[in-house]
Amino acid sequence: MRKSYIGVTGGTTIEVANSLLGVMPVESNRLLMIGVLVSSKTAKGLQNKRPNRYPKIECVKGIFPSHSKALNLIHYHTKEPETLKDQLVTLVKSGGSRLHGFQLNVAWPPPGPLREFRMEYPFVQMVLQIGNRAFELIEHSPQRLARKVATEYSDFVDYILLDPSGGEGKAMDTEIARSYLEALGAKDMDIGLGVAGGLSPATLHLAEPLLKDFPELSIDAEGGLRDGEDRLNVPLTQEYIRGALKMFSR
Repeated sequence: MRKSYIGVTGGTTIEVANSLLGVMPVESNRLLMIGVLVSSKTAKGLQNKRPNRYPKIECVKGIFPSHSKALNLIHYHTKEPETLKDQLVTLVKSGGSRLHGFQLNVAWPPPGPLREFRMEYPFVQMVLQIGNRAFELIEHSPQRLARKVATEYSDFVDYILLDPSGGEGKAMDTEIARSYLEALGAKDMDIGLGVAGGLSPATLHLAEPLLKDFPELSIDAEGGLRDGEDRLNVPLTQEYIRGALKMFSR
């Protein structure tokens, strides 16, 4: 059964992951998504310009915890989508035995190779991020987005994450997000829905109005949880998780 999640992206150590999971009640019906950032550049052993968000590829498997409330995902971006299947196969090995799946930070990746990948790895979870470029390509039309997801991705994607911020901390627009969620919901697909965009303890109220119509909504946060050195601020992130749990329980 697919579970909704509270997402935290951009941690680089298992100690941080475990400290965040310590906030999650055993009885919660939600997971804590631990998102580890990987790009095609770091996957080749090169350093990203944001080293406090992107760990070395050989360290990735050691970041994922073994915990009943953890959803361990590699958030992957590549500029070579035509070979995405082969890249993901390699990353399955890099992710190790605790890897649960991927978030694809790629604007409308070719569905054929992804479908083949999912057939070979049926238990790998797949989140498709809809970022700025993906919104542009469907001309910011909720109906076009929903139609594209339904016809090209619905048979192998587990979650759709609406994320115009792309980790930059730009606040989500609640009513624009609602229009996309309603269009996706109208397609009656077996896909989890999520939103992101500048979420933090101070901005969770932006997502709360959506919960009446979308009680199983997932959320994710990255840019709004960083400190001055671009590291994940652990106390702030714990506060975000606690706030999200209260929000979802209301």
